[in-house]
Amino acid sequence: LDVGQYSLKAIKLQCAGDGVEILAVDLVEHETILAQAEAEAPAMIKKAIATFLSRNDLRDSQVVVSVPGQQTLTRFTKMPPVEAKKIPDMVKYEAGQQIPFDMDEVVWDYQVFTGADSPDVEVGIFAIRKELIRNHLAHFTNQGIEPIIVQTSPMASYNAARYECTPEQGKATILLDMGALATDLIIFEGNRIWSRPVPIGGNRFTEALVAAFKISFAKAEKLKRTAASSKYARQVFQAMRPVFADLVSEVQRSIGFYSSTHRETHITRVL
Repeated sequence: LDVGQYSLKAIKLQCAGDGVEILAVDLVEHETILAQAEAEAPAMIKKAIATFLSRNDLRDSQVVVSVPGQQTLTRFTKMPPVEAKKIPDMVKYEAGQQIPFDMDEVVWDYQVFTGADSPDVEVGIFAIRKELIRNHLAHFTNQGIEPIIVQTSPMASYNAARYECTPEQGKATILLDMGALATDLIIFEGNRIWSRPVPIGGNRFTEALVAAFKISFAKAEKLKRTAASSKYARQVFQAMRPVFADLVSEVQRSIGFYSSTHRETHITRVL
């Protein structure tokens, strides 16, 4: 279950031999984007979950929920080559330096990335404030849903991509997952991953249309969705062009940073 700014999305899976089978997919759109109606957001989320429950039976299902990437803190750091037993203490110290909150206020963990041909040890530190996770889970538990796993959206996207395609050695993939407010940018190669939230999402494109055509947000959103088949397609895409340019600039900046710290990497595709 993924409650986003624009809608609730759900996918029902079950094991099928060595693979996974999709049994059902559901989507419940909010009346408006949550960020535009902050005071009503909890009620809108409650309504979306209630609608979802009214048309889906969860009695025999285990529930996994995601939290948005922009609500989580992700840091990547390289460690000096040391004995494996020393890594946890070094990571704990590093986490204390990198996480800008009292460590009692956050839930955090880490993942060690090592390459078969490299002595380098890279560590990803992942954290979220306990208050945020409590508030997020309350939307579900208040309606009788007890999630067994909570996962950040970028890691869920990464797991899905890794399941679908085995990365080639020395070749990296960029995964872009665009939401309404932000885009999760993930680079992965081999067993290594790097990610950052890009503060550009679908709303920025809609806002560009609002400004260009002097129309309401709702009309601009509809125009954006039907742009490809609209008789005004050229004008619509022209109005959105500066946002595309900003997005490309952010992607290039991320590639530049990643390449400067992983010089042997060749990014070969974008999903």
